[in-house]
Amino acid sequence: MHPSDETGAFVRVLHLYRPRLPGQRAQAIQVLHTCHALAQRGHEVTVLADRGSAPATPEQALQQLGLTVDEGLDIRIAPLNHSGIAGLWFRRELAKWWSGPKGVVLARDKRRLAHALRSHGRTHRIILETHELDSALVKDRGDNPRPLFDLEAWLATQAHAMVTNCGGTLQAWEETHSPLPSRRIIAHNASSPTRVRTSQSDIDPVIRVLGSARSFKGIHELERMDAPLPLPIEWVGASPEELQRSSNPSQQISFRAAIRYIDVPDLLAKSQVLLLPLKDNRFGRSLTSPLKLWDYLATERPIVAPNLPTISEIADLSGVPIFFHRPNDETDLARALSEASTAPPRPAFLRSWSDRARELEELFE
Repeated sequence: MHPSDETGAFVRVLHLYRPRLPGQRAQAIQVLHTCHALAQRGHEVTVLADRGSAPATPEQALQQLGLTVDEGLDIRIAPLNHSGIAGLWFRRELAKWWSGPKGVVLARDKRRLAHALRSHGRTHRIILETHELDSALVKDRGDNPRPLFDLEAWLATQAHAMVTNCGGTLQAWEETHSPLPSRRIIAHNASSPTRVRTSQSDIDPVIRVLGSARSFKGIHELERMDAPLPLPIEWVGASPEELQRSSNPSQQISFRAAIRYIDVPDLLAKSQVLLLPLKDNRFGRSLTSPLKLWDYLATERPIVAPNLPTISEIADLSGVPIFFHRPNDETDLARALSEASTAPPRPAFLRSWSDRARELEELFE
């Protein structure tokens, strides 16, 4: 039974982000799972999405992520993969939703939120969901942060509430902007009960990394490692371009193409060790709640990660002991991997998307 069946307290929600569907990038995973969990809790949730390279139905987009259809979840996908036409379609659908009964706008897309507010007014409850501080990231790149700073500051005055993906993101906003909405919470990412894996007997003698092999994730540092490792590293999720570019001077790391999202948990559960590479930069220290880490935690396998505030925060929240290493120290990384490779299984930990939905509900009233 949904909560709304018991209390009648369902909320009409628009998730304002425009993920590309079908897809299994982090944004699509996070948006669809959050919205599906809210719908299962009795809310009427609308998602406006861009179309991927191939036509697909909302049912197919959900199925790709291991989700079922829910009558409370209305996924609308742009009719064509054309930026101009998709933009016109999006503005029309947004105006239709905005003209309906009073509801909640859960907005990750700052520019489109600003456009909607200026075009249609502040007639709904606005929850600003942010997983970054764009002005700071732009400033770090040496570009002019003023336009993004002004946009962030204005939206902070328009939002009724604010939710961030981790403590570091909230702290960055609090140190940069004032005033902020008085109602502010942290709601980390999550995983699904269907992704929990326990009692795995056939373990592959390999250290696995999940995700795209991009430079900001530390791929080049792993490739250049001289310190001997207890087991080879297999990086799962490299794009065709990344597979073609990847060099392997140390012969300690191999690359594997991305696999289906629904097949990931079984592969993780068969790994001797799960490795989370993360650089010691603003993103790694302050702005991330890695989806892959929540999937790692849902297995019984030992986890190795850099000792950064973002990861320590999740270790404290979950209570799972992580084999930490000093960032940018390959000798200490080899030490942590060696210790993890002989560690016994641990209890799987699940933070569910329903847990996250309950946290968001605190901001709906």
